[in-house]
Amino acid sequence: MNPKECYFVSEDKRKKYLVQPDNIPSYNRYVAQNQETTSYVKGAPFRFWYNNINAGYSNHWQTSLEIILVLDDTLTVHINETDYILQEGDIFLIPPGALHQIDAPESGTRFIFITELDLFHQLPGFNYIISLLSQPQHITYEKNPELYEESARGLLELADCYWGDANTKMLSTCSLLLSWFARIGEEALKETPLNVASVKSGDLVNRLSKVLDYIDTHYTENITLENAAAIACFSKFYFTRLFKQYTNQTFYDYLSNKRIHVAEQMLIVPNLAITDISAKSGFSSLSSFNRTFKRLKGCSPSEYRNLFTISNQVGNC
Repeated sequence: MNPKECYFVSEDKRKKYLVQPDNIPSYNRYVAQNQETTSYVKGAPFRFWYNNINAGYSNHWQTSLEIILVLDDTLTVHINETDYILQEGDIFLIPPGALHQIDAPESGTRFIFITELDLFHQLPGFNYIISLLSQPQHITYEKNPELYEESARGLLELADCYWGDANTKMLSTCSLLLSWFARIGEEALKETPLNVASVKSGDLVNRLSKVLDYIDTHYTENITLENAAAIACFSKFYFTRLFKQYTNQTFYDYLSNKRIHVAEQMLIVPNLAITDISAKSGFSSLSSFNRTFKRLKGCSPSEYRNLFTISNQVGNC
């Protein structure tokens, strides 16, 4: 199969995609105090953009998940001191809250799909997807042809739905998006199989998902490894191994990442004291909060907040 067939967009469709469904002629992205704000289509938690603007976008972040499909040429994304070089046809997922910079070439086009994930948080098992999406995901044909083909064709189907005229297009778009998330989750489990003989894999996944749900609602409390293992009905040592296989993170790293993600959302509130943010995000002390934040984000909470005091926008991507 020629991978170009998976992401081919006709010239007629490209012209159609230059006008947003709400009749906005193209769509610009804005950064204010380093936070990107997105104007969504009325009644929808997402925005699709056919981007032919060839300018870079400086260090910024947003609360939404960003999905990029490179249609022509290349693109470079910088996240946490790592450069991701996207070739034509590559698909890249930027986690919510991740500080990132995008360098666009002097030519080329790409699809950019931005969506909030709050709509899906209450769905059983979606916390596992959240754990996967907490790290950048680079999907290429060379790495996994089957997943790539499904992902690329799925994004084009999303575009057709988004720019379509159906009254149910929001439902259809959400359905397509959920199916894609589920596929990514299934593939991740294949790559890190839960090799157990005594527990059926479905039951095991349910138990571990129950732990993720518990963390999601009780992260401000003193949750220990022993607590989590008891919720899953496993021994501490067995749970430790399975949790790492399931989420690709240790239990305490997962809990810390959850708390730091919550803290990031509060740090953009100017008058909220960092000591209060530390307590409200579940840390037992300010020193523990500062140390964990520095380890995971590469800067202190104060430095992170200062990043949003001055807009560093240098263009639109």
